[in-house]
Amino acid sequence: MLKLISLLFIIAFLIIGVVLGVLNPVSVELNLLIVTFNLPLSVIMAALFIIGLTVGAAIISMQVIRLRWIVRQKTKQNLKLSDQIIQLKKANVQVKETLNRESNALVQLENQS
Repeated sequence: MLKLISLLFIIAFLIIGVVLGVLNPVSVELNLLIVTFNLPLSVIMAALFIIGLTVGAAIISMQVIRLRWIVRQKTKQNLKLSDQIIQLKKANVQVKETLNRESNALVQLENQS
């Protein structure tokens, strides 16, 4: 379902881009302090759109990488904590067995006296 929605968004943006490109054939002067270009407005809009997509994708991918790293750390911590819980449960069972044996021994001693 997510792939279908993404595909629909891509198609919609491509259609909007083509329509805007056709509607804006005017040549515009682009002054970059060092160099000046005369380009159609649609080319400038397309270039800026691609630059924006690239920057946005880079930012999102950095966030995804950071979040995956955090998830990996938390998974390792969870494994360590689950191992500790298992060890504590085993120790608790051993302590209960020891206490039961000792209490049974005390009861037997009291019964003998």
